[in-house]
Amino acid sequence: MPPRIEFDELLTIEDWSGALRRILEAAVKATEAKDALGRQDLMELLLTFIKRSPAKVEVLDMIAREAIEDLSLAEISASLERMISARNAGLNRSIALIDAVAAESKEDARSLQLESTLDALTKARAGVEALNRIEKALSRPDTNLLDQLKATGEAISAAARAIRLQEADAA
Repeated sequence: MPPRIEFDELLTIEDWSGALRRILEAAVKATEAKDALGRQDLMELLLTFIKRSPAKVEVLDMIAREAIEDLSLAEISASLERMISARNAGLNRSIALIDAVAAESKEDARSLQLESTLDALTKARAGVEALNRIEKALSRPDTNLLDQLKATGEAISAAARAIRLQEADAA
């Protein structure tokens, strides 16, 4: 919750700097609490501070503008964290699905035609490569996730090679 500032009662530079200090302290708390609405309210309060402040406190206005930028960056950062978390969760579900399909393929490989199994593995490998490209395209890719994708892709390739070797031995 932003502090209540009575702008009409701010007369001296000390009054204005004290008000800005209270706003900035609230901004730190809102950012630490990851309070998006609080950050938005504080940005609006800082804009009001800038509009209402007298020319003699222009240096305080500059600090207020920088604080608005910082609060905006904090919100962008929080939004990116949420997006990356959602992508990681989706990727983990996809990897689990691929792992389940690979495990099922291994159990049923003898009962399936080798060609259809190789085709399924090729499609699974393509899916892993697509996920890998998506993750690498992010501004800050998750290296653990990239390692998991690489390992999954290698596992799929190894399974395809093993089937081809069995096919060659059987022929």
